[in-house]
Amino acid sequence: MRVEVIESLDDPRVDDYRVIKEAALLQQRGVFIAEGSLVLERLLDPGCRFEIKSMLLTPKRLEAMRPEIERSGKDPLVLRVTRDQMDGVVGFRFHQGAVAAGRIGGGLSVDEVVERAIAAPTGAARTMLVVLEDLVDLDNVGSIFRNATALGAGGVLLSPRCADPLYRKAIRTSMGHALRLPFARMQDWPDGLRHLRELGFVVVAMTPGEGSVEIGALARNAGERVALLVGTEGEGLTRAAMAAADLRVRIPMSSGVDSLNVATACAVALQRLGERA
Repeated sequence: MRVEVIESLDDPRVDDYRVIKEAALLQQRGVFIAEGSLVLERLLDPGCRFEIKSMLLTPKRLEAMRPEIERSGKDPLVLRVTRDQMDGVVGFRFHQGAVAAGRIGGGLSVDEVVERAIAAPTGAARTMLVVLEDLVDLDNVGSIFRNATALGAGGVLLSPRCADPLYRKAIRTSMGHALRLPFARMQDWPDGLRHLRELGFVVVAMTPGEGSVEIGALARNAGERVALLVGTEGEGLTRAAMAAADLRVRIPMSSGVDSLNVATACAVALQRLGERA
């Protein structure tokens, strides 16, 4: 661990943190921002594939995180600042005195995500992927990553128009699991869903519409590999995406309610699909 003390808010070493709210600019720099001690612990995990460019820590937070940093073996550059200096650089106090800049890197391919999902010991009854179509709400994207990790999914695939899981808010809402769960963007959409079928996955579209079967019936008879396909709230999945799926499923609900929040629905479905008979 290399600790360097920041004396001035104009120091170029904190340039990434000065534009913390400008996601497009950070992306151009090849950088993402992670905030909060718990999220930084995910970034420090030896199994996390992302490199750390630097960490911005107050003295108190540095001492609290020192054991975790030293155990990680990642030897990050730590920029030590006072609490007032940090507030002046990032512009808000939500960070808990702990912020980091990570390197986006080259990303994973769809096949690499599939390979990692198949190999991962998730404890679920079958290999599960989550596939997102056009989700742009960062809270929903982050929550789905958190739910998917907790309930045994091995990876997430995104359509071209989905929000970036490495946006600061998505990382925060995911509790850092967007940094751990493998993901890739499926540029060939929706034809890429057919590729999943070629790899042995049953593509299951979630929709409350006609022609869908109850999720419990599918869970009892699904094969070894399932790709759960979910769409935006309101409009749901496009016709093209549903046409590329093998099956349509729904979650039974009380009278007068036709749908759940997409992250909640995804969690319910993953729990049912991942449980052992």
